[in-house]
Amino acid sequence: MKNDLPERIKSFNADRNQLVLPLKYKIMAQDTFSFLRGSCHIFYEDLLKKYPFVASPLTWICGDLHIENFGCYKGENRLIYFDLNDFDESIQAPLLYEIARLIVSVEVKCTQINFSAKQKKVIIQQLLQKYRNELINSKEKVIEQETATGLIKNLIDKVAERKANSLLVTRTNNKQKKTKLLLSDKLLTIDDGFKEDLIKAFTPWFANTHYKGFKVIDAGLRIAGTGSIGVQRYLCLLQNESNPKQKKLIDIKQALPSCIHKYSKIKQPVWQNEADRVVKTQQMMQHVAPAFLSYFNFKEQWYIVKQLQPTSDKICVEKDAKQDSQLENYLGDLAIITAAAQLRSSGRLKSATADELIDFAKNDNWVKPLTDWCHNYAGIVQQDYKAYYKAWKADFFKP
Repeated sequence: MKNDLPERIKSFNADRNQLVLPLKYKIMAQDTFSFLRGSCHIFYEDLLKKYPFVASPLTWICGDLHIENFGCYKGENRLIYFDLNDFDESIQAPLLYEIARLIVSVEVKCTQINFSAKQKKVIIQQLLQKYRNELINSKEKVIEQETATGLIKNLIDKVAERKANSLLVTRTNNKQKKTKLLLSDKLLTIDDGFKEDLIKAFTPWFANTHYKGFKVIDAGLRIAGTGSIGVQRYLCLLQNESNPKQKKLIDIKQALPSCIHKYSKIKQPVWQNEADRVVKTQQMMQHVAPAFLSYFNFKEQWYIVKQLQPTSDKICVEKDAKQDSQLENYLGDLAIITAAAQLRSSGRLKSATADELIDFAKNDNWVKPLTDWCHNYAGIVQQDYKAYYKAWKADFFKP
């Protein structure tokens, strides 16, 4: 246990939106897995203080690979995919950074839902075997409606059946004239002057990059995720001026430097800005990018733009995995998706080639040291969570 842990967390979040930060701290206090989600920087600080693994190929990583950072989205080709969906911490790094983060998340989540040590060991062994096999076979598999099975198939079918305007029905007052976003604990009002500035800046930018004739008619401060709460994020409601019934919900999220870069000494490509890094990495690693994925500058800050992706379009292991076999198959699919993303982005901007990834996967000398470290670190996460919760209950994080 680290006595300075609460201070490390508070210091990391010092430049975030302090008005909404208490919600992040509250969510992190719910359970160990929520704490892990909200403290990615702690994971990498600990991992890289004394790096425990053999050398592994440099590849593109999303950076915060845990089992809830996969989900459904509608691609720019309007088809529905299930893939990695969070690239805020993306960076070029040794392959084992990414896999260690994923395995620790599996350890923590399986402990939380009362899996035995034997069950966890089997699940993780199977996950790593599938991951290695996918790299060795060098196939960039895609999980879409026609190829999905199990829990992912159920989720994609559910998303596909959703009517096109269902999000508008639940997120707006649904009036044909003067449609407004519905405020909630996940969508807060923003100052009228700031909103006016955002609308004036975003409407012409959107028209020039995607669709002419659309204008922003409302906007709110969006609260979503765990680790990203406190990052400036807005939901914009757009309306077609020539066809008022046609509306779109667009997510605009501030792009900040990857928390890994502070601890990793690996030289990175030169990006135009942080949003450029996130968008380009996402385009390299995903089979198809989300609709409207791009970036936008507002008040000297860069923002990532994409179509709204509901937080419900993810698998909830506790609720959805009724049997051990369902969880095993689901985690196997996550291994396939991870391997496919690394193969897809291989050889890009001086990252390792597919042949280098294949050679690494053929040798299993890294598997046991990885699983041993992840098992031990999951225990440290449990201790850290207790220290964090104690500080949170004592109002250490109160603004």
